[in-house]
Amino acid sequence: MNPVNHIQRLLLRIWAVPLVVAIGTLGWPASLDSLERQSVSVWGVDRALISQTISPPLSNGHFPLRIRVNHKDTRHPSSIQYTIDASLQNATAAVLDHYRPDYGVFVAIDPESGHLLAIASHQREGAPEHNLALRGGYPAASVFKIITAAAAVELGKVHADTVLPFNGKETSLSRKNILHHKKNQWTRHFTVKKSFAKSVNTVFARMGIELVTREHLLAYAGRFGFNQSLGSDFIHDNSTFQLASDDPWLIAKTAAGYTRQTTLNPIHGAVIAATIANGGYRVRPTLVDALIEDHGIILYEAPPTTRLRVLTSKTTDQLQKMMETTVRIGSAKSSFKNFFRGDYSEVHVGGKTGTLTGLDPPGRYDWFVGYAHRGQKKLAFASLCINREYWHVKSAYVARKAIEHYFSIDPS
Repeated sequence: MNPVNHIQRLLLRIWAVPLVVAIGTLGWPASLDSLERQSVSVWGVDRALISQTISPPLSNGHFPLRIRVNHKDTRHPSSIQYTIDASLQNATAAVLDHYRPDYGVFVAIDPESGHLLAIASHQREGAPEHNLALRGGYPAASVFKIITAAAAVELGKVHADTVLPFNGKETSLSRKNILHHKKNQWTRHFTVKKSFAKSVNTVFARMGIELVTREHLLAYAGRFGFNQSLGSDFIHDNSTFQLASDDPWLIAKTAAGYTRQTTLNPIHGAVIAATIANGGYRVRPTLVDALIEDHGIILYEAPPTTRLRVLTSKTTDQLQKMMETTVRIGSAKSSFKNFFRGDYSEVHVGGKTGTLTGLDPPGRYDWFVGYAHRGQKKLAFASLCINREYWHVKSAYVARKAIEHYFSIDPS
């Protein structure tokens, strides 16, 4: 596929923004043969410079298609080849435009390569001032249960079919039932995968205190990339995690995702899902695949995928059981009603929902972070819808429509 034509087929909302990359004194290449590769030492274009160049317009929702590389007072017009899947980008943006949540974000990533396939951002009223997919500050809510579960499994404390008791409602969180648990005639017993699927706060709160502990919650949040740069080739906010003391109630709320102190950036949400989908590797998000000068010289190519092992494949196998149970019988069940039929009967889908009231922007935050795969074709994603007064659409349903589109194009 011609890279320039591929870029031009992106959404109309992906604007062409003229930019200048100033890179000092560089030597002119000996040849202008089509697609000749020139090293960074010749052109000086690297991942850091790509990030510096595209991040300002990207933060405002604009994808620059053309830039100029200046060399010895000569301008070299060049085209940016993105990793974006134009068809998926268009389809997810259309879903958000159709259902019109007050705010909506959908990010998709290839879980093996880290290449971003879609970054859709929507605002119901007025033009978005910022690309919502790049922002942080969104409460992670119960999505953080993925990290709590990962720690418990990796530490050998539980597996997907371990049965744990709890008292109280599935969505409640009370000091009595967590800090002073006593078995009685009303005590219920769920497997970990069922507790995960139904997002039982009490089970994960007690798991955090009794099985994982503050030390390991901090460690596994770090493994997954909280409070640090993900090494992306563009600028976006980091996700944040705080657990300032050994107070059991604080640990309980944090492990269950029942706090606004843990925040999640949508790009990071997709990376977390990718880690579960690819067998335990944290990938580095990549948006720019190549920079190609108009004479056909490749000035920049994305470096080979950087992957960091953070979980064993045995652990991710258990987490996949939990996440797929969420879609089959849990909190995402209604959004995937009648999905696993016909063309999608062999598509595996897993995810984790998360719901919490947030303040910036104000509204009810609804997450669905997950993955889908059929054969060797894989997709990881983070879907977020923020609704003020009415539930215009659930994030899991937005993800479903994206999955349907992605796996209907190529049946491989």
